[in-house]
Amino acid sequence: MPFVKLGKVSDIPEGSGKMYEIEDRWISVFKVNGELKAIDDICSHAEAHLHEGELENYEIECNAYGARFDLRTGKVCSGPAVLPIDTFPVRIQKGSFEVDI
Repeated sequence: MPFVKLGKVSDIPEGSGKMYEIEDRWISVFKVNGELKAIDDICSHAEAHLHEGELENYEIECNAYGARFDLRTGKVCSGPAVLPIDTFPVRIQKGSFEVDI
């Protein structure tokens, strides 16, 4: 799938994330240290929405059972999740951002 335009960089405040639905898939885009990171929004353990969790640096914590994931790689930082989540390339063009699913 080609890159899909989701919004403006200014739509996402620093230290937070926003969820988008693309092709029946939930994707969250987070802004950390001025960088945008896109991940699968569904926790691989509890099927909870990750954008609702607590963000600390590049780690998002699932608010259901506390699993933590690295926004840069999708790897599990702490359980109970054992499976990583998908991450997606983000590009910025003229103040807007696009995600490649």
